[in-house]
Amino acid sequence: MKRNRLIANGAVFVFFLFMLIHAFRLHEIRRFGEVGSGFWPLLILSSAAILSFILLIKEWKLKDGEKKERLKEKEEFPGKNRLKVFLSILCLLFYVIGMPFIGFILSTFIFILIFIFVLGERRKWRLVFSPLLVTGLIVLVFGRLITMPLPKGIGVFAAFSRLFY
Repeated sequence: MKRNRLIANGAVFVFFLFMLIHAFRLHEIRRFGEVGSGFWPLLILSSAAILSFILLIKEWKLKDGEKKERLKEKEEFPGKNRLKVFLSILCLLFYVIGMPFIGFILSTFIFILIFIFVLGERRKWRLVFSPLLVTGLIVLVFGRLITMPLPKGIGVFAAFSRLFY
């Protein structure tokens, strides 16, 4: 079991490292003092590479008692994780397909709400507050500060999106 996790974590680390190396090839034209569009992929990919490396080291140093505890936990809920992964992929698929039609704000709010519900969150205040906070922060940073165009949607959804950005 430990070997499989080491291989998976190593593959994730190599993937992020590969993407980071290729992100340095992004050419951008920007004015002095601006954070260009190439900055964000570099920031996110370097953070992901560092975090995946930490996870790889953590998995490598895992003790035998913790491995047995993890195996016992897996035996108690055999198909639960597969269902969560399937439903998560389904949520992401509907999010990507629906965003051009209903716009970024509404589709992101609905996606985060359903996604955290699928992951097991049942507290109502978190089910409402988390999607509002995350969607609001993304619109503020990308829609207002960076002025990156976000999908507005079609018809009434476009009019709704124009209220925010």
